[in-house]
Amino acid sequence: MKKIIFSILAILSVILISAQEKKEASLRMIVREQSDQILLRWAVDQPMAWQKANEFGYILEKYLFSKEGKILSKPKFIQEKLIKAEPLSSWEKMVMEDDNAAIIAQGLYGESFLVEAGSSGKLADIVNLSEELEQRYSFSLLAADMNFAAAVKAGWGYIDKEIKKGEVYIYKIKTAVPEDVARIKGNSVIGNPSNYHPLPAPMDVAILGQDKSVLLTWEYQMYKDIYTTYNIQKSEDGINFKDLSETPLVNVYDTPDSPAKRMYYIDTLAQNDRKYYYRVYGISPFGEKGENSKIVSGSGVSSLQNTPAITSYEFTTNENEAVIEWEFPKESEKDIEKFQLSRSSTDQGPYIVIADNIPVYQRKITYSDLQPTNYLTITAVGKAPNQKATSYSTFIQPIDSIPPVPPVGLKGTIDSLGVVKITWEPNQEKDVLGYRIFRANIEGEEFSQITVSPIKENLFIDSVQVASLNPKVYYRLVAVDQRFNNSDYSETLVVEKPKLIPPTSPVFSSYKIEDGKVNLSWITPTEDGITLLLERRKEEEINWDIIFQTKDTLQNFIDEKAQPNKQYVYRLKAVNNQKLEAVSPELTLKVINLLPENIIKEITPIVNREKKYIELFWSIENNKKEEIVEYTLYKKDEATEPTTWKVLPGKFTRVVDTQIYPGKTYTYYIRAILSNGAFSNVKTIEITY
Repeated sequence: MKKIIFSILAILSVILISAQEKKEASLRMIVREQSDQILLRWAVDQPMAWQKANEFGYILEKYLFSKEGKILSKPKFIQEKLIKAEPLSSWEKMVMEDDNAAIIAQGLYGESFLVEAGSSGKLADIVNLSEELEQRYSFSLLAADMNFAAAVKAGWGYIDKEIKKGEVYIYKIKTAVPEDVARIKGNSVIGNPSNYHPLPAPMDVAILGQDKSVLLTWEYQMYKDIYTTYNIQKSEDGINFKDLSETPLVNVYDTPDSPAKRMYYIDTLAQNDRKYYYRVYGISPFGEKGENSKIVSGSGVSSLQNTPAITSYEFTTNENEAVIEWEFPKESEKDIEKFQLSRSSTDQGPYIVIADNIPVYQRKITYSDLQPTNYLTITAVGKAPNQKATSYSTFIQPIDSIPPVPPVGLKGTIDSLGVVKITWEPNQEKDVLGYRIFRANIEGEEFSQITVSPIKENLFIDSVQVASLNPKVYYRLVAVDQRFNNSDYSETLVVEKPKLIPPTSPVFSSYKIEDGKVNLSWITPTEDGITLLLERRKEEEINWDIIFQTKDTLQNFIDEKAQPNKQYVYRLKAVNNQKLEAVSPELTLKVINLLPENIIKEITPIVNREKKYIELFWSIENNKKEEIVEYTLYKKDEATEPTTWKVLPGKFTRVVDTQIYPGKTYTYYIRAILSNGAFSNVKTIEITY
């Protein structure tokens, strides 16, 4: 067998595998579990590596992976086989019976590999492969998909009948090619006989009658990994079916860049109006025939002999209304069921039916919802499914002199590079063509149009010079309809340019600390749009707190929350509308408070006249207990001045006075001395004994 010349349908061309070489070739393997055997298929993904693998052969290893549901700690080696193509002499019978076997044999052993075009077209219409090796590789793998027995004979498949119930196997495939000849990455699959399931029937099979043909279509994407080819069976009685073709069908529309969702086939018929029955089945890469689909039936549908034509139209006195007239032979009314009026905004479509079920005897219709642009067609709908004849389109444009309303909702921003972004609310009129943009650089100057033609979007990007004398830019818009009626100008949009120079730095002018409060005064910048921030931090900290913020011209603030005997740092920050900042020099102050702290909260007396004593209790601020070193107590009656009565340690908050006399009034004073030497407030209580 030195040369085999064969023909192949154009639909097979999409299966040809790309010849682009990768850095490292690899083996791909698939598995199909059956109840009593496991089927394996493999292929090398590059032509040159495939040729070397065929020369040296493949090594298939089998391992036991699990038994009775328990995974082995390490897969158990079972066997290893060297698999090579059978000799050429053993192929003769299979080659005579099947063209796919002949293709594989030629790919393996032929001295040359020539593809001739069939009657359907030239070679260039079928394949775009110029390299003989690539043709040999691509057609051989395609033929292997069509004939699993031939794939096994070629050393590209294996049937494992030595399987046991409850066992799961690992199959590893690699080539026997020495690494110094070619590096080809191996692969592996898991085979589990309990995973067997019957092949499904193709879904969603539909049929559509055409003139002397029917179009068959079915779901393709869902079973793409199960079936590589399909076949269609045809019957005249719905009982006895025959394959339409000896060659299985391949989806010509399925490519990596544009995956197909459905598959299509057109069956040419000798005559119309004769019913035929069809069903579809898939064929797996292992040569298994899947379950038949549901049966569908259909017949060819004669095309209509006459086509309607729109002859005239006339506008009425009503807005957007016209009477459309057409012609159609009266003798052909018996062949149709109705007329349909369709409309589109463009001549190319899509066309939408706007008037349906128009009687066959009617030749004119009034349509009252014309758009600014209308392309109309009239369609005669036949009595058979998909039997239609549509006229050429007619362009109708109603008279319109009413302009759109002016655009509203204008908004604009300018960034630091001078890029202006303007948006507005879209006009609600259906016939708006777009918008014209006008600009002025100085208030009061004449606006100039800056758009060449109306823009469709409600967004416009402009560019202006930021570093110019005019601080603002002014815009107006005009809406334009499809009759080029212009609206009035919109309200003027004023867009303020960003200030690239920061504001003048504020400065502190004076300060005063009085009664533990810090009174600060400053001089503010004179620019417009300035926000002034007064910030403060403790000297030992790094984070600033904003204690005052204003956009007014206030120049004074009293900080009442500063803690006594603490050192604070103050600063002013001026921020303009563009978020540019200017910071004042820092001001460091120590808050000294000469007023005593209010530490002693309350004195509670107990007067015991029977035992002749007065007992005093007092409470203090919780956070000051540890700071109190001692208490000084003063006492007086109505005839004497206050004198030091007792000095108590700071841990005491109770004292008893027994030096008292009936009828006299006593006044007690309590003051705490803190660890820093400061005095607390003096708490007083008056008691009559």
